[in-house]
Amino acid sequence: MAEEMVPGHAELVGFRLPDGALSMNAAAPSDAVGYRAGCSCGWVGTRDYPAADQGRWMATSEWGGHIRPLLAATPPSWLLNRSDVLRDNVAELATTWPLQALGILAQVERWQRPLIERAVAQARETGLSWTEIGNALGISRQSAHERFRNITLPKPRA
Repeated sequence: MAEEMVPGHAELVGFRLPDGALSMNAAAPSDAVGYRAGCSCGWVGTRDYPAADQGRWMATSEWGGHIRPLLAATPPSWLLNRSDVLRDNVAELATTWPLQALGILAQVERWQRPLIERAVAQARETGLSWTEIGNALGISRQSAHERFRNITLPKPRA
C-alpha cells in the first residue's frame, strides 16, 4: 500500500488470477494474468490490464483518475497541521482562560466566514459544481447551494 496523500485513499494494485478471482491485498503471484487498479477506500478500477510492467502503470494511472478530484479538494498537510495546533492550543486555553479563548474564537469566526465565501465564489467562478463545493465543505450539494447561491466575487478594481 502506498502512502496516503488523501486520508483513507491509498493506491492498491490488485491481480487477476487464472481462475478469475481478484486479489487486492497480496503480492503479485507468478500466475497472475492481469492488474486491476484499486484504492484503500474500496474503489476498484473498471478493467484489467496486462500482467506486465505496462499493465501495472496503466492500473496506477487509472487510480490517479480516481484520486485526482479528491486530491484537488484536500488541504495541504502543512496547513492542516497548523490548524490542528491552533485548535489544540485554544482548547487548552479554554480550560484555564476561557475569556481569552472566546476572544480568539471570535476573531477566527470574523475572518473565517468571509474566507469561506470568497473560496466558494472563486470555486463557482472557475466552474466547479455545487457537488464539488459541498464535498469539500463536508455538506450536501443542496446545502452548499442554499447557503452560498447568492455569493458573488467582488469586482476587480480598475
